[in-house]
Amino acid sequence: MLLKLGSKEEHLEIVKLKDLHLAAKVISEKLIQGTHFGKRVGYGAVFEQYRHYELGDDLKRLDWKLFARSGKYLIKESPVESNLHVKLILDLSGSMNYEEDQISRISYAKILLASIAHLAFKQGDTLSLYFLKDGKVEQITSAGNKGFQLILYHLESAKAHGAWPLRKEAFPALKSRERELVIMASDFLQSGSEWTDIVNSMVHPKKHIWLFQILGSQEMRMDMKGNRRFVDLESGESIHADAGELVKTYNQKMAVYLDNLDQALSLPKVDLIRVNMQEEPIAELLNRVLSQNTLN
Repeated sequence: MLLKLGSKEEHLEIVKLKDLHLAAKVISEKLIQGTHFGKRVGYGAVFEQYRHYELGDDLKRLDWKLFARSGKYLIKESPVESNLHVKLILDLSGSMNYEEDQISRISYAKILLASIAHLAFKQGDTLSLYFLKDGKVEQITSAGNKGFQLILYHLESAKAHGAWPLRKEAFPALKSRERELVIMASDFLQSGSEWTDIVNSMVHPKKHIWLFQILGSQEMRMDMKGNRRFVDLESGESIHADAGELVKTYNQKMAVYLDNLDQALSLPKVDLIRVNMQEEPIAELLNRVLSQNTLN
């Protein structure tokens, strides 16, 4: 069951926070207890939580003292380490500067990745950070479990600008055969197949890949009216047009694009997670994703 984790007003205040560490900490603390990336619950030496007894459970795991007091059959559970590497990837092309209702896509993406880094750091997973900008893949931090503050520092100072080239390239830095969870934040709006090519190059049986497609309400379905100025955030080019005349055509093309993207990224162990940055607070988003996904 998912929990109600904050109002839209609170979401707006969190996204507007200038302190990325504080925003990540606030969101992490809002998540349901027991949510995790790489640890599975098992029978270990360190007690973490209780659950109700189920047929087939080892009776040695029952808390008999608690049973004497409460009459409830409860099983002790503890975390088992799984040595998960969490690889964070942020798209820094110019379209990430898109903003709607005082919420910018780049701010949403930064806080999302910072919150994930905070959760992974607290449970001892290794972390690394990559930026995609100017047609290049930049490894910002090397894999480790002591670079959390460095990741926050680089996320805080990251700037989005320019365009991602259409040409297809191989990026060895994104390819590995290690067990890892790859988390990429982008709008995944492409002219050709530039983003889907990158995702395809990362697919491997040992990897899970979570793709957070962050979009605004007007991007997903336009309902504007009147004469407006439309600006390409990557090229800087702009046009004036009657939004009312564009709405039907735009919405049809966007629906087709999103459907095609869903099909193109329907790959083994790849999850495309589409989010409306106005409507879904980051804490609710992570609660939904972590509750629905398991790593094996």
